[in-house]
Amino acid sequence: MKKANKKSLIFSGVFLYLNDERLHIDNFQQNLPTGSYTNNDDSKVQIFNIEYEESYLKMNFGEGMVGPRNPNVYNFNTNEEEPNPRQKNQVEPRQTFAIIDFKTSFLWISNSKKRTALIELFKRYFPTSSIVIKEIYDETQFIEMLKTLDNIKISAVPNLFSDSGLLSKILSEEINGYEASVATLSLSYNNRLTNNYLIDKVKSIFKQKNSLRSIVISGKDENNLGMLFNTEGFSRKIDIEALVDEDEMFSSDDVYNILISKVKNENT
Repeated sequence: MKKANKKSLIFSGVFLYLNDERLHIDNFQQNLPTGSYTNNDDSKVQIFNIEYEESYLKMNFGEGMVGPRNPNVYNFNTNEEEPNPRQKNQVEPRQTFAIIDFKTSFLWISNSKKRTALIELFKRYFPTSSIVIKEIYDETQFIEMLKTLDNIKISAVPNLFSDSGLLSKILSEEINGYEASVATLSLSYNNRLTNNYLIDKVKSIFKQKNSLRSIVISGKDENNLGMLFNTEGFSRKIDIEALVDEDEMFSSDDVYNILISKVKNENT
């Protein structure tokens, strides 16, 4: 029997408010009924598939660009190039998944950079309302609640690592020797308990955050719930593994079943 293929997805969660109040499912069902919605121009298309289940709004959406389009593709079976079957007026939308939990007014999304696309969709159907994302923590709360570390990833101009004190002068000079315009430092802690030394390191990163190109800090709180800080701000984090087909596309049903199950566990 062929083993089912699975891939990982990481969802980040933030509060979503409408006119400074938590979201209500009745309001959304009236203004944004179940169905498909599109937003496109001459070069880009966004496709949103929306469905309600219990107290959740499930959103599977994709975004694709007409170009650039390579006129040729490489065939791994023949080891040769051949004409690209995708026409110039066709796009291949990339998958993004999201849910709104109306019990908590939480938005969970698999790509935090796509939050803006969702907010723009909501604004089209709630034109007179103010839709605002509110972060889960501030820096002090994040540090106080962080009990274990999973990963720290920092990108910066190489000499900044030394200037900021994030790395020793010798190690920074070694990195500078590669003459890269941007350097990325990736540290894995594998669920390590935090101590005063590690907390001080996290604090030093926050002090330098405006000078760094990008930051990702992930860990867990005392209840083993995921915490995340990245360039988009503070959020909660849920990791899942879901089924993919032979084209490496996720099964929407499997993604939602696993995600909603984990969200329910967080709420208990």
